[in-house]
Amino acid sequence: MKRLSCAVGVLLALSVAAPVWSVETTVVEEAPPVPAADVPPAYQPHAGHSVLAALANVVYFPLRLVVTLVTAEAGGLTGWATGGDKAAANAVWQSTDGQAFLRPEVLDGRERLRFGSYE
Repeated sequence: MKRLSCAVGVLLALSVAAPVWSVETTVVEEAPPVPAADVPPAYQPHAGHSVLAALANVVYFPLRLVVTLVTAEAGGLTGWATGGDKAAANAVWQSTDGQAFLRPEVLDGRERLRFGSYE
């Protein structure tokens, strides 16, 4: 019985693999490599900036989350209190725009930190 079940298992595996074997292979021509002189070097953050960004996000992200939640509620309340004025609510909600996390590029000075309308 054990041999029969093994034989059935092998036959099932081969029958599932048969459609894959019948697929025609196509050759895709690759583009010639670009000379190294024409490629600008990619920015790679230093390890210190990456570690500092990760540690700073332990404090920054929870504060950013609280500010976003409070501002979202305040914008909704503003819209309600002004009789559904979307412009008034959007003025409050704009302060939630920006980055949710600090990135190494911000700490390196290559990118500006956006926190609402403040940069």
